[in-house]
Parts: sequence; C-alpha cells; structure tokens
Amino acid sequence: MKKNNETISTDRRNILKKAAVTAVIATSGGLLATSQAQTLTANKQAAKVEPAYVPIPQQAQMLEGVLPLSGGAGLYYWDTGGSGPAVVLSHPGRGSALTWPYQQPVLSAAGFRVIAYSRRGYFGSPAGSKDDKGNYADDLDALVKHLKVDKFHILGLAAGGFAVSDYAVSYPEKLLSMTIVCSLFGLWDKNIDERLDFILPKAFRDLPPEFKELGPSYRWAHPEGVKTWIEMEKKSKGDGIRHGQSAKSELTWQNMRAGNIPTFFIAGGADLYQPPSMMRAAAREIPNSQTLVIPEAGHAAQWEQSEVFNQAVIKFFKANS
Repeated sequence: MKKNNETISTDRRNILKKAAVTAVIATSGGLLATSQAQTLTANKQAAKVEPAYVPIPQQAQMLEGVLPLSGGAGLYYWDTGGSGPAVVLSHPGRGSALTWPYQQPVLSAAGFRVIAYSRRGYFGSPAGSKDDKGNYADDLDALVKHLKVDKFHILGLAAGGFAVSDYAVSYPEKLLSMTIVCSLFGLWDKNIDERLDFILPKAFRDLPPEFKELGPSYRWAHPEGVKTWIEMEKKSKGDGIRHGQSAKSELTWQNMRAGNIPTFFIAGGADLYQPPSMMRAAAREIPNSQTLVIPEAGHAAQWEQSEVFNQAVIKFFKANS
C-alpha cells in the first residue's frame, strides 16, 4: 500500500527524532567519559604531590615569665594575651612550652589568647624539691589564676593529656572544652592498656625519639623539619632534673564523663604509641565526643601536619567558645 505524503512526513520526523536522541546520548556519554577521564587524571596527579614543607612561622608577640611554686619549683610560660577566648596548650613528654611554634601565631591570628607552659623540670621550669612534687591540676590552676583566666579551652598532646584529664576532673567548671591528641591522658583502662603493652615491644623505649614521635612519611619527605624537631626536643629537656608528678584526682571514665565537657579526640594515622583504633576506643567512652584521624601523621600530629591540625582545633574551639 502506498503511503500518502502526510504519512511519509510523519515517518521522517520520527526518524529524525530518534537520530537526535541517539546523538544526544552519544554526546552526553562522550562528555561524561571525558569528564571522568579528566577527574581520574587530576586525582592521579594530586596523589603524586607531597605537601610542601612548612617552615616555622614568625611568632606572635607574647609575654614570658616563670611562676614560682612551693619547694623551689616553677612554671615557665608564654602568653599572647588578647581579649579572645583563652587556649592552654599542654606539652608531650618529648616537649615543653617550645612544642607549639606552628600553633602559636595561627591560633592568635584566629582571635584566641594562646598560653603554653612547661611542666616542672622541662624547659625553663625548675623541678624544685623532690619532697614537694605538686600535681598536674593544681600547678595548672595556679598558672591560670596568676594569668587571671577564668574559663578556657585546654589541649593536651601525648603526656600532656595527663594534665588535661586531671584538670577536667578536678576543675571541670573552668573548662570550655578539652582536646586530647595522641594520648590516653593518664587514665588506666585494663583493656586498652594491656593491648598497648602488646603492640609496643620492650625494645621500643630504646629507639631514637624522632623515630618514635614522628611518622615515617614526614621523616622521609621533610628531613629539615625532623632536624628542627630534634633541636626542640633536646632544648625541652631543660637541666634534666625531674621528680615526676601524679594526678590530683582519681581518673576514671565515670569521673571524666561527669564534667560533661565538650571533647575532641585527634589521632595520627601513623602513630606507633596511640594508634587510631585505640583513640577511637577512648572516644567511645565519652558521649558526644568528636574524633579526627590525621592521615600519615605520627605522635606529633601538630608538628607534622600543622595546617590540618590548626584548622580542626580552631573550628572546634569556635564552636564551643
């Protein structure tokens, strides 16, 4: 049967529509494939780029002093001053008030009053009498009273977490927040501590400090940063006289939770002392706490990846000021 002109015209339009749809699909597929290829190429290139070494920045102006304590002891401190919320930094066992050159100017520029101190026997702080050792919480409380700080954020790294937990249990009403970095903060937990003993061989204690503290990626990529860290660590030892300190209060999960203090746990992805799995176990004990794992960072996350670290803590501090 012959088709009339109208039928032929309709058929042609249908054929053209199908061709147009096919062309659009083909073109879209081509554009999508091209976009995916470009993204994949960009990701491959980005994966090859090592973060640039960040030299120690110029420090903000600060007041320095030594607060005398009983028994001839004292606390060296520095304080940037200012009217913003105060942040107190508590140093690791391989550090002192000198531990924070990457944080001091950045936190100050973000509007915070930044304070750091050396515990007894560390850089600038006389150890005093071995018969009068004091305790973490009361030493820190004496310092904040001296500096006329009523409430503040506290951040403790590694052994510095011991002072954080003792203060949080002893004087919870004075804290705006607490940040625990690469630390079990002096609280003994049978399950966690026994596993920690399992992953660290006895020979570990005899290894060089920079091996134990800094992640392998940082040590390989930034030897200049490692050298600067070693200089800081050696200077932080002070005269080497220390008598040890203990906590003022009993540190238990129940007592830590009682203060209801906003808490932020930060772990280094390559930390040999306190791996992320251990930090997550601790975080599960504190309801509503926040966590962050900094990839490739070792036990000194604030030094190795300062930009990531600083951005994270500034956001947390501002949310709880």
